Amino acid sequence: MLTWNEQFATGSVLVDTQHRMLIEKINQLEELLNGPPPSKAACDVLLNFLGTYVGTHFKFEEGCMERMKCPVHAQNKQAHEAFLGMFTKFKERYLAEGPKPALLKSLQTFASEWINNHILNVDIKLRTCIKD
Repeated sequence: MLTWNEQFATGSVLVDTQHRMLIEKINQLEELLNGPPPSKAACDVLLNFLGTYVGTHFKFEEGCMERMKCPVHAQNKQAHEAFLGMFTKFKERYLAEGPKPALLKSLQTFASEWINNHILNVDIKLRTCIKD
């Protein structure tokens, strides 16, 4: 399970709120995997939410970095594109194979590691760019 802590704080209340939501949903995916076999309907709802929310969050965060002339803006955008590419490939497999626990676990592990590393190595650089 991922746990929000102040190391993740970017200085933007909205970005941090969105990050908390993403962490919560990734944790919900882990919870689904720790219980009885998840239903396709429950997985569909969670994955559709994640796909939509991630896209919305990425656009918002990229806009913030661009407006604030954050030096990691291009790096951030590339990392987002790579994540979305991976998520698209995952969704294609999910549509073909269904909610197999191993497939869902691969997404949960990848998303957990990615968001943790991405926030701590890229997103927190927004702190220095935010002007009150």
